[in-house]
Amino acid sequence: YFMGKVTKIMLILNILAGGAGIFFGMGIKGDLKTAEEAKSAAEAAAQSAKGGTSKLESDNQKLSNDIQTLKGQFAKATNDLGAAQATLASLQGGQGQMAADLQQAQQDNAKLQSDLVAAQSLANQTQKLKGDIAAYEALGTTQEIRARLSKLDKIEADAAAKKKKAQDAAKKPKPNTPQPGAEVGSVASFDPKFGFAVLNRGASHGIKVGDVFRVTRNGQLVGKVTVQKADPTTAIANPIKQFTREPLKAGDKIVKDS
Repeated sequence: YFMGKVTKIMLILNILAGGAGIFFGMGIKGDLKTAEEAKSAAEAAAQSAKGGTSKLESDNQKLSNDIQTLKGQFAKATNDLGAAQATLASLQGGQGQMAADLQQAQQDNAKLQSDLVAAQSLANQTQKLKGDIAAYEALGTTQEIRARLSKLDKIEADAAAKKKKAQDAAKKPKPNTPQPGAEVGSVASFDPKFGFAVLNRGASHGIKVGDVFRVTRNGQLVGKVTVQKADPTTAIANPIKQFTREPLKAGDKIVKDS
């Protein structure tokens, strides 16, 4: 539209220029020939201007077509940009999903490793259990195992009883060993048939097997005895014949020999 206005203005200017030339030519020279020449020149100029106008209109039309083409290309570029932006958004969303999938895969891998460790531990426990079962089967039948356990219980009970007895004995004060010349006790009884005397003192008084005692009566020596057996409170003693002059009696004193 703008180019059409320009073309029309140039055509009018050319016509006016031609007319002015004719006018001035006629006014100055008054020559008709000059006027005709001027007319011819004006017509030629008008024709040239018309040709220029046609070219301008053609150029204007080409420019309009180029503008329409550019508009189409711009619209296509706009659409392509929108599609590219949509693709980018889709890719970004896919990247986020890929990151989430990767994290889930890592978690699954960690769980699988944990399950593998647990399975290995279970396999080790199973192997140990097999060994325990084999060892148990090697012990024998149930009745044999029970018998052995009962025997073990008895052994442990006996050991505990002996240990307690030893501890109790250790707690008891040790009897004082009779010193030589000390009066220990007396003869509780004497068996003339079998020839042994029962003393009223025993191991708890320090008397032990093998001890030798003098036997006195009213301060006089009547014999000697040797301890054959020592119980806690009594002892059995046999007279030594070469030192015993007469049968022993109950109440005779016993004195530790040197």
